[in-house]
Amino acid sequence: MTQAELIADIQEELTFSKALPYVIPEKEIARIIKIAEGYFYDNWRHAVEPRYLAIPQDVFKNDRFKKERAIRLPDCVQFVHQAREPRGASIFGSIDRDFSENKFVGSEIFLTPFIGESIMYRTILFSFLDLTKGFVLDTFAYNYNRNTHDLIIMGRSPIANGMVLEVAKKIELEDLYNDELFQRYVRAKAKLRLGELLTSFDYNLPGGVKVNYTNLVTRAENELTQVLEMMKGENTADWMFLIRQ
Repeated sequence: MTQAELIADIQEELTFSKALPYVIPEKEIARIIKIAEGYFYDNWRHAVEPRYLAIPQDVFKNDRFKKERAIRLPDCVQFVHQAREPRGASIFGSIDRDFSENKFVGSEIFLTPFIGESIMYRTILFSFLDLTKGFVLDTFAYNYNRNTHDLIIMGRSPIANGMVLEVAKKIELEDLYNDELFQRYVRAKAKLRLGELLTSFDYNLPGGVKVNYTNLVTRAENELTQVLEMMKGENTADWMFLIRQ
């Protein structure tokens, strides 16, 4: 669905297929849609999709990065979830670095029995873990501003292999316009805007017919509440973290 088709659909909704003589201008409907796009990209899980973005090593050698430690990402990138350094085999010579290194650290930290002077022993083990991270750590500290689309590298820079980002990419606008919740959201917003317009003046339609503005606004508010509740219900995490302090 294109924006023009969505605007026409909203106009049909507001006028009951031209049965009523009032509607808000197309420019105002386009403004409502534009604001809704930003809200859905920020808050609706189906408005973005996971992607990987590879940044070559040459990017970290240009003048802007050396001066500001900033990388301009494409406009379609809404969120950055993780920044990693692509590596090859394990530091222990194994092909599967993830399994071998995690097994090594896990066995030393979590499978070792705590007996005797357990507090001192635990302190030594966690010191060992801090030192081990220097060999196996492949993540980067960063800060991403979705307004400027600048990725700021806060800590170390990659040495040779560049960087791989796990990002959330915006879906195409035509696909977003086809989303049922998006359509219901912009229709409700348009009805609320029309209610604000009609309540600015006190008049009757030809024939002495009086418009029930309160009913229009109330139904739009109820529709908007239902949409937001459905978005909140679907935006639950697929996983959870267990943190022990």
